[in-house]
Amino acid sequence: MQGWFNIRKSISVLDFIQKEKAKNHMILSIDAEKAFDKIQHPFLIKTLQS
Repeated sequence: MQGWFNIRKSISVLDFIQKEKAKNHMILSIDAEKAFDKIQHPFLIKTLQS
């Protein structure tokens, strides 16, 4: 069920972006199950703010 939910949510996001006039969007997918054990949070925050 979670897989289907993620696909549907992705389609909704893409549909929303398609309808926006300003086309300066980015889609970022992170598998966060174990990612936060290894990632440097300051780097992630600075990257997302750019």
